[in-house]
Amino acid sequence: MAVRKISKAVGLAQAVIGGSAIVFAFLLFYNVLGLQEIIGASETRIGLYLWVLIIFGLLSTISGLLLFYEQ
Repeated sequence: MAVRKISKAVGLAQAVIGGSAIVFAFLLFYNVLGLQEIIGASETRIGLYLWVLIIFGLLSTISGLLLFYEQ
């Protein structure tokens, strides 16, 4: 029973981190609050950052949801 609760907590945390990475990718891409200047990202690398963050976010979210809804 305790293992199942820990699994759900870790899965939820992982899904939240993945969702946050995806949101951060879009905030970075659309330059909300001047994030590109704050982190010093060049315009040529924004596409790379976007893809890395989206892939990481999707994999993390899927893995977290699989842990959360484990039977």
